[in-house]
Amino acid sequence: MSSKLTRVILTPSAVFLSVLFGGAFGSGREVVQFMSRHGPVGGFLSIGTIALVYAACLFLSFEIARIYRTHEYRGFYKLLLGRGWFVYEIVITLTMVATLAICASSSGAVLQSHFGVPLRIGEAVLLLLVVAINYGGRDLVERSMRYSVLALALILIALLVIVISSHGQALAGAFEDASSVPGALRDGLKYAITNAGLIPLLLFCGTQLESRGEALVAAVFAGSAAVAPAVCFHLTFLVEYPRVLGEVLPTYFMMERLTSPLFLDAYVLVLFVMIAQTGVGLLRGAIERVDRWSQERAGAPMGRLSHAGLSGVALLASMALASIGLVDLIAQAYNYLSIIFTLIFVLPLLIVGIPKIMHGNSYSKTPSGPGENEAA
Repeated sequence: MSSKLTRVILTPSAVFLSVLFGGAFGSGREVVQFMSRHGPVGGFLSIGTIALVYAACLFLSFEIARIYRTHEYRGFYKLLLGRGWFVYEIVITLTMVATLAICASSSGAVLQSHFGVPLRIGEAVLLLLVVAINYGGRDLVERSMRYSVLALALILIALLVIVISSHGQALAGAFEDASSVPGALRDGLKYAITNAGLIPLLLFCGTQLESRGEALVAAVFAGSAAVAPAVCFHLTFLVEYPRVLGEVLPTYFMMERLTSPLFLDAYVLVLFVMIAQTGVGLLRGAIERVDRWSQERAGAPMGRLSHAGLSGVALLASMALASIGLVDLIAQAYNYLSIIFTLIFVLPLLIVGIPKIMHGNSYSKTPSGPGENEAA
């Protein structure tokens, strides 16, 4: 049995942050778009709103999954939507296709633009990482994410030390600028709900939660961990506020101005790994769902080679769809994801999920279903 620190705090936090950080968040664009553009104080209000929404959705989801012993999204959604569970599967599949394609292209672009690595080689390295980690099973997925997040944390802590120690006066002066409070709250809520819709796909990180208290602690820490990089980036951006708002890659822009080339090299490498972990986490959620189906139909989950094969095929298919423009079409629908996930995730979680939590304790005392607690 893993230590309580690992299973309750480190694993849920690492998995949730790893999946959310890759891509636009790592470049700083999402932080500027949904947080920093609302001003120094407004940015922190937006970040606080995001953390609260994450924590609330994570807690309710973890607790439903714990009580009803269902840590994959199909079983979870059968509880929330009944026969309408497939609606989430359609939405999350399209979202995964777009996200995986973005991960593949951005990973290659990151290595090409910074180190001169050919685009296809960068994409191939991503593919190998995703396949290899998922071949290793859930334990390796979670362990690799903990190490990745540790590396990211060291980079961000060092950046904060540089910013606060060398640019404290600029930070203080930035808070004299006006902030947009209503806009900050609105954008924070929109951003949080869009990302919270991924939570049912990531329920595997809560398989070892044993009580309501542990579910609450896991949710609070995971929600806080997910916004910790945003706090760091927002503070860093204030050194060059408002100029930084117009930068295409604000994180790179600030690191080039405030740190050394070696520091930026280290960040780019960590960012590449985090982009890969986004793909790993999403595909692990899909594997958990297919494993449960295989358990019900064939009496056993899929093997490691099947896990690796599914990961590779899904990533390659997403890259192929991107080449014919389908992903661009799906990406345009991202603007509506906050509305879609409000309707099919947040509202059912509140309206159906809370009563199920209140009346579901007796169910939690029954034996687990077949294969539920087995690491795939």
